[in-house]
Amino acid sequence: MIDSAPKGIDDYDVVWTTPSKDAAGSMPIGNGEVVLNVWVEYQTGDLLFLIARTDALSEISRVLKLGRIRVHLDPSPFKSASDFRQHLHLRDGAIEVSGNGADLRLYVDAKSNTVHVNGQTSVPVGVRATVECWRNEARELPKDENASAWSVHDAPFKLVESADVFFSQEKQSVTWYHRNETSVVPQVLANQSLTGLPGTFDPLMHRTFGGRLEGTHFVADGQRGIQTDRSVTNFDLKVTTYTSIAKTPEDWLKGLVDSDRMSAKASTAASDTMAWWHSFWGRSWLVSDAGKSGEGTSPITKGYLLQRYVQACQGRGEYPIKFNGGYYTVEPKVMGRDSTPDWRNWGDCHWFQNVRHMYHPMLAGGDFEMMEPFFKLYETSRPLAESRTQKYHGAEGAYFPETMTVFGTYSGGDYGWDRTGKQPKDVDCKYWQYAWNQGPELVVLMLDRWDYTRDEKFLKQRLLPMAKSVLEYFDTRFHKDGQGKVVLDPTQVVETYWYGVVNDMPTTAGLIAITDRLCQLPESLVGSERLALFRKMRAACPDLPILEKDGVKVLAPAQKFQPETSNCENGELYGVWPFRVVSLSHPAMLDAAKEAYKNRHNHLDVGWGYDGNVAALLGMTDEAARILGVKCANSNPRFRWPASWGPNFDWVPDQNHGGNLLNTADLMLLQADPIEDGGAIRILPAWPTAWNVDFKLHAPGKTTVRCVAEGGRIVSLEVSPKSRLKDVVWPEGWQR
Repeated sequence: MIDSAPKGIDDYDVVWTTPSKDAAGSMPIGNGEVVLNVWVEYQTGDLLFLIARTDALSEISRVLKLGRIRVHLDPSPFKSASDFRQHLHLRDGAIEVSGNGADLRLYVDAKSNTVHVNGQTSVPVGVRATVECWRNEARELPKDENASAWSVHDAPFKLVESADVFFSQEKQSVTWYHRNETSVVPQVLANQSLTGLPGTFDPLMHRTFGGRLEGTHFVADGQRGIQTDRSVTNFDLKVTTYTSIAKTPEDWLKGLVDSDRMSAKASTAASDTMAWWHSFWGRSWLVSDAGKSGEGTSPITKGYLLQRYVQACQGRGEYPIKFNGGYYTVEPKVMGRDSTPDWRNWGDCHWFQNVRHMYHPMLAGGDFEMMEPFFKLYETSRPLAESRTQKYHGAEGAYFPETMTVFGTYSGGDYGWDRTGKQPKDVDCKYWQYAWNQGPELVVLMLDRWDYTRDEKFLKQRLLPMAKSVLEYFDTRFHKDGQGKVVLDPTQVVETYWYGVVNDMPTTAGLIAITDRLCQLPESLVGSERLALFRKMRAACPDLPILEKDGVKVLAPAQKFQPETSNCENGELYGVWPFRVVSLSHPAMLDAAKEAYKNRHNHLDVGWGYDGNVAALLGMTDEAARILGVKCANSNPRFRWPASWGPNFDWVPDQNHGGNLLNTADLMLLQADPIEDGGAIRILPAWPTAWNVDFKLHAPGKTTVRCVAEGGRIVSLEVSPKSRLKDVVWPEGWQR
């Protein structure tokens, strides 16, 4: 099996030959936790970069930037440089800026949360680096910015963020931080009748985040800047970032110093970072001529590679990738809003139906460690979820709100601040008041993670406890009919159907999918008690909702529902994606699924719409290809980065759109069944024969598949381990 990515990836490096006006012309980079927006300002020739961390949450739970760094060279080689070049080297995970004999290389250390800027110039220059901050005093969040603090939107109390703090009297560096001396968590818990329950926790109080800017031969220049003590022709700058829950600022500073001390030297950090990115690109790839015209590049390949790159830049942090801009939001001036880089639409909460889209394709990509923040968010919240089930419903097990805070609650505004005449179980927001499909889909993703890696420790210690808790909720929360089957009532069909709904497709398909797979696991791994629960719940699953129209069967949104719609999601298609109860490998209801797709009310090619995933799973090649093309053309022209998707339903760059793009392409190339379900590996099940392609993807059972197809013929196929070759299902219409 070839472990290095093909040379064709280098054709998709992003190169700009002019500086940028502002942050809308920035380029992303990161190490999974620390993420930057990088640009050269054309007015000054200065290098600028915004710094974010996935764990930089304020006292009101907003996702904040750490700040902005400005690097000024005097004289500036980049201002008016005729040979200016800003080059993102995808394979190396580094940005190079050159012009007028100067060369800067910027990267984020793959092994520590440190930013490095290495510079060389042909003539001596003075270098000044400054920390730019906009949180210079305590500030009450105005009402028109509520959407950026979704956990507490429309709160009946003031939402105040404190000022950043700069340490004084530093001789060679600048150190600054934001510290939460207050927290909104106690007020949210009290409002939702959760105070003191087992599992409650406050991740905001005393959270402290910031960094230290320093460099060789640099001395302090005021409280927020450093400069070289002489003119130089080479220099090294670094920004060490650090976040902790610290009792005092001094404790945080000690942790920062220790982190700084443990970070590698620039030369070692550069080689370590390059090695990590080379390994990353060797895991999986897609290089195709799809949509290519003349000597240009393929928009399909570009969209795929750049989205996968961006997910790697922000996918190994404390918290999951934000669907609404990731951690690459900038000041929204080009979107017509005068706010700081801390603003984003839809704020800090994690919508399950949105965040999931970045994590499904990590399986085929082999990016298993990047799934950890997603799983951790829900595993950490599970004890509180179980307490909430008992408090609200007198039942057992866990369910998770569709829109969840990082401390496991409903968003305060969605739950409802005015509790007059209401019971604790009453949730104001009808868009997800009775949506229960989140737990089953979480278990599906955990089952997939187990199936791809066959990690028995993960299965026993994490997956099985979560599966047990999720199923106990459905076992004890809902009544059963005369046949012993669960009756899901009250429920709803995601955000679309709210009224008169019984046994909605998303939850029903999810329960069928997870219980089928859990029951297939060997008792030696599961244990007799849990296996008995899984079998009991499999027998108790409602039947898959089916309607018959003019003698034709069609997947239905629910067994019963009133046809009034409240949003634009096609819940009936959950039986295909994400739960795959109906697929090419399970074709009994394939015609009913295709009929449902044909008659769907909403055509959702962009954003969180998953029509492309469904089309691919149903083998609808032309439709899947059409949608993939639309997805890859969705970049916002007001932003310079070619993968600035959206905003669609959310914000720029729309990360659930990008995740869907990856997932659609992966399912067009490869559809692999669980090992316990036969382990079939379908290659090119929905990929057009006119699109030449070289891909490497992962499949269950620690399996990788490398395929090269040209001119409608499969030129080469490598499956590792070779024993899995027998499980390959060859595609129709392709020559061998």
